Amino acid sequence: MSAVGTICVGDLEVRPREHTVLVNGSDVPLSSREFDIVRMLAEHPGWVFSASQLSGDSEEGDYSPESVSVLVSRLRHKLAAEGAPDVVETVRGVGYRLHPARAPGVESPESAGVSRELRDAFWQLQEAVIEVEHSGSVEQQRAVVELLERARRAAFASLAE
Repeated sequence: MSAVGTICVGDLEVRPREHTVLVNGSDVPLSSREFDIVRMLAEHPGWVFSASQLSGDSEEGDYSPESVSVLVSRLRHKLAAEGAPDVVETVRGVGYRLHPARAPGVESPESAGVSRELRDAFWQLQEAVIEVEHSGSVEQQRAVVELLERARRAAFASLAE
């Protein structure tokens, strides 16, 4: 996030103070609810948010977690029309995330020449973070900590090469 509050993920630009979203400099007309979803996802690219988290605390009674799938579908359509297809990803059984590598103007790890081991370590870390956020038992949390440590070591080894 920049000093003026603009959130940029590749060529996707969210301006909370102006309540606008731009893709490649073009304004994307969004409803207030669609804007809230894309803002939350853009503030934490790669993080997974459940439908309940994305529904937020609305003063209107009809804004339920069930309506999030409809809002996300409309949001995807509008972003795709401006050149940002597949930016909002569904994580089956969990929720939605802004996929930073799919944002326009962002190089994917593959095209950036990042090693397979480092990419794998990155995804292991991402999955572990999701597990920690959703795990309940101490045993599950310990298993996740072990996975995180293995991924950290793999990433460190790849960077050291």
